[in-house]
Parts: sequence; structure tokens; C-alpha cells
Amino acid sequence: MTAITPVPAASRRTVPRPTGPRAARAPAAPASAPAPGLRRSKRLARIAVAAAAVTALAAAAVAERAAVAASFTVLGHLHWLWIPAAIAAESASMAAFAIMLRRLLAAGGAIVGIRPMLATAYAANALSVSVPLAGPELATAFTFRRFTRQGADAPLAGWSLLVGGVVSTAAGLLVVGGGGLASGNTLVIAAAVPGGALALAALVGVAAGTRRPRLRDALERPAAWALRQGSRLLGRPAGDPGQIARAWAARLGSLQLPPSGWMAVTALGLANWLADAAVLAVSIHAAGAAVPWHDLLLVYSSGIAAQSLNITPGGLGVTEGTLGLALVATGLRASQALAAVLLYRLASFWLVAIAGWLVLLWLRHHRARRHGGTGRNCAIPDAAAPGTGHRHGR
Repeated sequence: MTAITPVPAASRRTVPRPTGPRAARAPAAPASAPAPGLRRSKRLARIAVAAAAVTALAAAAVAERAAVAASFTVLGHLHWLWIPAAIAAESASMAAFAIMLRRLLAAGGAIVGIRPMLATAYAANALSVSVPLAGPELATAFTFRRFTRQGADAPLAGWSLLVGGVVSTAAGLLVVGGGGLASGNTLVIAAAVPGGALALAALVGVAAGTRRPRLRDALERPAAWALRQGSRLLGRPAGDPGQIARAWAARLGSLQLPPSGWMAVTALGLANWLADAAVLAVSIHAAGAAVPWHDLLLVYSSGIAAQSLNITPGGLGVTEGTLGLALVATGLRASQALAAVLLYRLASFWLVAIAGWLVLLWLRHHRARRHGGTGRNCAIPDAAAPGTGHRHGR
């Protein structure tokens, strides 16, 4: 599953940070990087938490070494015919997310082909889940630059990432709520409803803003105030906040997406999550266990929540431990649960990340060849932006 943090994402979801030549020519929001001291403290805290999490998981693995050994026996007897189905379901998940963002860019007049958009989705996901600490931020900057190199101006690229993140978040909360309903867990439903309502309200507000100039005008002053306060709090000077807010409001008004288009975008965001959950179901079946259908979405949501904490790159170790415990709680044997989780992570994390890095290397080589150089001085986000064509990932 991807994650750009417009949310993934989640890799697949973050507020965009305009970068690149085109962003320098267009009004953009102020950078939101924290002060160096605060950033260093946050990184040290995340490293400490990650070390503690890895230590705890290693201790648990030693304590349950019999179950771990049994899980490798189960892996040796997997129903291998189901593995292509798991890979196909994950590919469908990535494609749904890429098509969702492509549809949002097209609403603003930037048309990008399916293949370039899939390349952006896979490459951004690889950056997000592989680079320690700064992965999600680097993936967002990479995606933003790809969009601006492929025909979108800075406000449109920013709105596409932002709206995509809102849609993906709302769809994810719908999945959590559905898992609570299917399992009969009222606590999960109660926790998901407020967040889902807030995300849907934000989505409705953006959709209304594309059609109502008075609403956009009314939001300009609060947006300018928020930009001014944010730049003051972060100690980073920005341009004229009023001008920036007007430029972004004007670009929002140019998005042409009918109600049916908003429904399609939301359906694609939902398909992104459900296809990834299907990978977990197929993995459980391949491990020879009965799929706990009533609790499947709830188990899946627990793994996504653990991964979204970003304690380790891509939730490595933390996600596996959370999913394994959740599956054991549904009645699976520990060996079957661990084997299913390992297969799920192979399809949804490792293979997708490897594919993303291969795409990054190909884009770097392609750009270096086009410019007649070696590419030694090209940073990955810049080298991975071919700059051709007119349209990313979780």
C-alpha cells in the first residue's frame, strides 16, 4: 500500500511542499518544515521509539521462538497458487490510488498518462517506506515535483495532493467503521465516526469551494491568517499570505469536477484500501487458515494504524507484530498468523518497494540520458521527474 501522505498511505498522504522550477514561478504556500532544533528532537525521539519497538519485538520473537519456527514450516507448505492473486490485488490497490490522483489533476486541466502516474505512485511509495524518518516528506516533495514537471502548476499540484489525502483519509475511516460494524465493535465505530465526519466535511467544503466564488472569497482571509501564523510560529518567512491565499483560491475555482466525478474519486480511494485488505485475506487463505471475514477489516485497520505511526520505515516490525497478534485474537494459530502476515507484507510492502526503487533508477537513467550526462549530480526527486507528458500514490 502506498503512502504519500497527501496521506499514502499511506504513502498514501501529506500537505504538499512546493519545490522545483515551476513552483518558483507560481505562488505557493510557505514551507512548513519545523525549526532545526525541533526537527532534531523529533528525529531523536523517533529513533528512540523505533529502537524500543525493535527491541520489544526481538524479545517477543525469542520468547515465542517455537511459534516462529512453526510459521516457517507453514511457509514451506503455502498454497502457492494464491500468491499471484495477492500480487494482483496489491497492483489493483496501487492503480486505484494513482488513477484517483490522475482524475483530480485532470479536473484542473493537467492530463497525464496512466503509465507516468503509476511510475510516480510506485517511486513515491518506495521513498516513503524506505527512507528513515524523512521518507513521507521526501515522497510528498517528489510527487509535487513530478506533477509540476508534467504540466500542473503549483496550486493545482498542491490541491490534488491535499484533496487526494482528504479522500483517502475519509475512505480509510469508512473501512475502519465498516470493520467495526462487521465485528460488532461499537468502540471502533464510535472512534471512527467523528474522524470520518470531519474528513467528509472537509471534502464537501472543497467540492463546494470549486463551484461557489463567495465561499472561496470568505475562506481567503482565514487562510491568509493561518499562513501568517504558521510562518511566524515556524520562524520561516513567507511571501504575502493574502496573495498566496488568493492564488490558491483562484486555482481551486478552476477545478472542474462534477458530483459524479467526486463520487468516482471517493470510490477509487475506497478501492485502494479494500484491494489492499484483499491481499491480507488471500494471504490468510494461502497459509491454510480460515479467513475471519467478520473481523478482517478490523484486523487490517489495526495493521494500517500501526504502520501510520511511522515508528520504523514502512512500519517494519511494528506492523507485522500488530497484525500477527490481531489474527491470533481472531482464532488463528500463531504459526498460521505469522506466515499469513509475512506473505501479506511480502506482497504489499517488499515487492512494491522494490518495484518503486527500480522505477526510480530507470527514471534517473532516462533523465541522465536525455540530458546527455551521467546523472551523478541529480538528486533522486529531481532525477525522477522526466518532464514530459501532461499527470501518484498512497
